[in-house]
Parts: sequence; structure tokens; C-alpha cells
Amino acid sequence: MRIGIDFDNTIICYDQVFCDLAKSWELIEKDYQGSKHELRDTIRMLPEGDLVWQRMQGKAYGERIQKAEIFPGFKEFVAACNADTNIEIFIVSHKTEFGHFDENRVNLRDAARQWLTDQGFFKQNFPYINKANVFFELTREEKIERIKSLQCTHFIDDLVEVLASPLFPDNVKRFLFQPLDEVEQQASLTKYSNWADIKNAIFS
Repeated sequence: MRIGIDFDNTIICYDQVFCDLAKSWELIEKDYQGSKHELRDTIRMLPEGDLVWQRMQGKAYGERIQKAEIFPGFKEFVAACNADTNIEIFIVSHKTEFGHFDENRVNLRDAARQWLTDQGFFKQNFPYINKANVFFELTREEKIERIKSLQCTHFIDDLVEVLASPLFPDNVKRFLFQPLDEVEQQASLTKYSNWADIKNAIFS
């Protein structure tokens, strides 16, 4: 098996990062509680909300990424894959090099690799991901082409737009990661709310 995995909002969770950032910019009340997607909808209703949200993304995915959390169960999933010599893991992400309106010009791809390093994934132990197996693509179309070129047998992503794209290869088994049940059910996709369920589905 060759298992491809998205990065943002699939491996890494930014909910608290975005919430803290919005509070520090006084965009929401100090007692606000909500997911990243709920916060996004709230911010977009503000004057120039789309531009504000893009600025927040540049900050969250760049200089504040080290405050982001790993989704529970992901390390255990990787360790289970490591235990099977017939499985290889790839990370394939649609990620620009720099964030929108980021005056500090933090390289988002370098920041993501550093986060993976700090989580211990590039060390030669369990859980392990080969650093050479991490790919960041400029467009969604290039991401799908990378999935094809790597000959992935499985792919895990939080975006319906990727997995249900007409460009997505039919022979790849698709897993929609939706921990908060935030999208309507797609007839062609099975949703998974946590990494334990994905692990059970692949290894059962």
C-alpha cells in the first residue's frame, strides 16, 4: 500500500491557533468558543472579512504554526503503518510558498516541515515519515497529479473538493477526514471523524 495524506486540517489542527489570533486582533469576544470553520464563517461576515481571513491564514500557517496541535490518533496510525513493511506513507499538500498579506514573508512550506520535525516524524523510529516523501504543490490540480505520480493506493483528506474532483484517480481509495461533521455526506465518499476509525478501516 502507498498511503497519501493531506497536511492542513488532516494531520495538523489549527482551531486554537485561529481562535487565539482572532482574540488578539479583537475580532471576537474573549469567551468565544468554536472550530476553525465556525470562526471562518464569523470572520467572513465582518467588513473585508475575506481579506482578514487570508491575513489570519498567513499568520496561522506560518509564524504561529508551532502552536498548532496534532490530531489525536495520527501518530498511532503512522506507527501502525510503520509496522507493516508493505506500507509507505506520503504527505501531499496544496500549500503556497508564502501566505497572503504576510508582511514577514514566512515560508509556509518550511514552517510545515519544521512542525513535522518538531513532532518527531523525521527521526528513525516509530512513528516515522520519510522526509523525502513530503510534497507541497502550488495548485489543487498539481496535488492530484502528484497523487497519481506517486501511485497512491489510498488518500486521506479533509476536502471534498479534492477527493470528489473529476481529476482524482478512480483507482485510489478515498477517505474523507471530518472530525466535526462539517460537510454534507457525499454519495461517493465515506466520512471518518477520527484517526482510529481510519486505522481500523485500512487495517481491518
